[in-house]
Amino acid sequence: MLSHAEQIEALRRVCSYVYVDPALSEHSENGLFSTGLTERLTTLKSGEPPSSLDRSRHALHETSHVLDATVREARRAEQITLTAPRLALKELVSRILADNDVLPWLIATELHVGFLYRRALGSATLMTIAGHRIGFERELLDELALAGLLLDIGKISVPITILAKPSRLSEAERGFITRHVRRGLYMVRAAEAISAPLEEALLGHHERLDGSGYPRGIRGTHLPLTARLAGIVDTYDALLQNRSYSPALAAHDAIRLVNSMRNRQFDSALVKAFILALGVWPTGSWVQLADGRFGIVRSQAPDEPARPLIALVCDSDGQALETYARLWRPARRSDIARAVLPGQVQASRRIVDAAVSAAASLAA
Repeated sequence: MLSHAEQIEALRRVCSYVYVDPALSEHSENGLFSTGLTERLTTLKSGEPPSSLDRSRHALHETSHVLDATVREARRAEQITLTAPRLALKELVSRILADNDVLPWLIATELHVGFLYRRALGSATLMTIAGHRIGFERELLDELALAGLLLDIGKISVPITILAKPSRLSEAERGFITRHVRRGLYMVRAAEAISAPLEEALLGHHERLDGSGYPRGIRGTHLPLTARLAGIVDTYDALLQNRSYSPALAAHDAIRLVNSMRNRQFDSALVKAFILALGVWPTGSWVQLADGRFGIVRSQAPDEPARPLIALVCDSDGQALETYARLWRPARRSDIARAVLPGQVQASRRIVDAAVSAAASLAA
């Protein structure tokens, strides 16, 4: 157990990164979150209309803390109650329906949480955005958001040494991984009856059209619609994260990879709807323009997935532009040269933070 600052300093000297085992850890009274998102939260005062950005921050903040409590409940009792997550997600879904760019922007630029929590919040947001684009009713969107939040809840039963293993898994270790799907469904089912769409998404998010998925190896039209969508969302969001066996991809490259799996692993019509919902250059992702400047995608243009609104951050040398408050839209597809990861941009934190704050306020 780490108990003082000198231990942390010793770790910093000898480790590039560490893994934390939550089952053996103590939690502070303040919970999990001390983030950029938390620092930007402002009080929502009655009689004073809050901005869309502030309301979305609060919705994400509340959902994060409910998720933290849900994960702790699952670790303690191996079952969860859905009342609090459903309530928190209702506001999150409402914010997405009001503006489906704000939540992806906040998750990409302001939210800094652990891998399991980031995946849950990202998947809940993506399930809602994609479902809305497809045309699902509000009741189903609420179920999709809950499914996204809980897709990987069963992984709390997988030993950290297996989740973190950088080399090829043995057959027994892979069994632990594949088992997380049914374990997660068991935890969700244990407390109350759940809807068919929620159950189908949880049980089927690792199934594939060609029958190569798990746990049941279902193929083709036997795979329910919500399971097909959950598989696309889970795969795409996983590609955005650094994992022990694979580095993160830029969002545009992850979109291209998912698109390459159409008609084999993923439903072609759903992939098309997913790309139209997120854009070719998804909100919150970094891009380099043809003239060398770098920026972050702030919002999508309706029905023009290749021409998003971009918050310009710095020039090709990482130096600040003349003004931080600059939003720009490409005239042609070729105006955006490539997708990049944040670590590939040599701009200072001060420059990035100023550009992000300005872009958030301007677009709001």
